[in-house]
Amino acid sequence: MNQNINSPELAYLSPTTRERAIMLAQELINSNNLTPADAIRTAILQAKDWAVKSVNRNVWKKLKQVDSEGL
Repeated sequence: MNQNINSPELAYLSPTTRERAIMLAQELINSNNLTPADAIRTAILQAKDWAVKSVNRNVWKKLKQVDSEGL
């Protein structure tokens, strides 16, 4: 992992989301002509969106399972 990617915002993310944000930031820095700060900002937003979708999917599956057990 690149230790040059540091941001106070990363400290507030869960470990899985933080790891995903760092991975995305590295990809953005390598593939685009973004500054590290812009890449980190974009990666954090994408990682947060990914985390919310993941949680929503898990909740939906659990609700669907409980609903089917109730029938």
